[in-house]
Amino acid sequence: MKITGLETTIVAVPFKKPHPESFKVSTGPLIATIIQVHSDEGITGLGEAYGGELTKFIIERAEPLIVDEDPFDVQRIQKRLYAEYDLFHVHPHKASWALDAITMAIWDLMGKALGKPLYKLWGGAFRKRIPFWGWVHRAPLDRMADEAKDLVKEGYKTLYIKVGIDPKQDVEAVRVMRETVGDEVEIRVDANQAWSPGTAVRIIKRMEAYDLEMVEQPVSMYDLDGMAEVRRRVSTPILSHESSWTLPDVMNVIRRNAADVIQLDPRWGGGFIGVRKSAAVAEAAGLPVVMHSYSELGVATAAFMQVIASCPNFIYANQTMYLNLVGDVIKGGRLRFEDGCLTLPEGSGIGVELDYREVERYSELYVEEFKDKKPKKVMDDPKAYIGLKPRPDWVPFFPTF
Repeated sequence: MKITGLETTIVAVPFKKPHPESFKVSTGPLIATIIQVHSDEGITGLGEAYGGELTKFIIERAEPLIVDEDPFDVQRIQKRLYAEYDLFHVHPHKASWALDAITMAIWDLMGKALGKPLYKLWGGAFRKRIPFWGWVHRAPLDRMADEAKDLVKEGYKTLYIKVGIDPKQDVEAVRVMRETVGDEVEIRVDANQAWSPGTAVRIIKRMEAYDLEMVEQPVSMYDLDGMAEVRRRVSTPILSHESSWTLPDVMNVIRRNAADVIQLDPRWGGGFIGVRKSAAVAEAAGLPVVMHSYSELGVATAAFMQVIASCPNFIYANQTMYLNLVGDVIKGGRLRFEDGCLTLPEGSGIGVELDYREVERYSELYVEEFKDKKPKKVMDDPKAYIGLKPRPDWVPFFPTF
């Protein structure tokens, strides 16, 4: 089998509601590039990359590097893509989103050629019901309580909220969440690097009265010593995200004893090869892992589930923004959650196929509404946007350069 070419389509799928973080408000839509890698045997592999025109440009420029290659040489292909784009020497993440989506499609091509889902190529499944958290978006407290109740009724066992917006309001949000859902539901918070180490310790200790499951990335991704200090001084487990994007990053977090749990993402962690290596390194260190989300459609969501199923230490609920999307581009419609879980697809490769009518629909939306248009201005005050009253002197610690 030989790769004969690839094609790309940019789609825009709107969000149901905006989501604020410590440093911005994301109003959507999700803009993604769908990739199809074709072969001389008539089999096509699917991939999905976050981003639009720049992502599409990177992918299409890489086509000569994969044409006439055997897809079963995916590890060598990936090394060549990274070398040609000089990812060993420059900050890799934007390009890796594109290049690792190419290798996602090549893996899908291999699975389809063998007639097996990817998890079977990787040693089988440790789990076939994949748990995810329910995201409670920051809003006035009564609205957060209502959203939390709805998610618990739908069966979600872990709820997630953004913090790092305002210290007092962050603690109040956690308090209301705990009082709303009781003791049987886990609460995970994500600070998006908003705090200095000292501030992180102070705020987390105030939140510990409400029994947090874990705190994601409380301090700057570059301050591993600071994160290790926070971990030593609080009782709540620390989840590393931005600090553990790549395999070398994961090694450094482990060496510094900076986290209790490692969060992974194939798009900037070396694709499926890299993310499975990172999970194995974490396993060797006795650490569990969870999957990150950055607004995936059904193609990438299904692909990530293949990884989660095949690695033993994905023992917690994983991230997903899928619930916040109005539609999808896969056959059969949107993936369906049951009790906060998705069922592992059993089709060959990543397990899903494109619905070309939906691809065309959301491609047309992208062209009509977003291509060549100026991005909408992100509101200067995300706290005001979500109906909160910000403390005037509070500025998140999120690093600037």
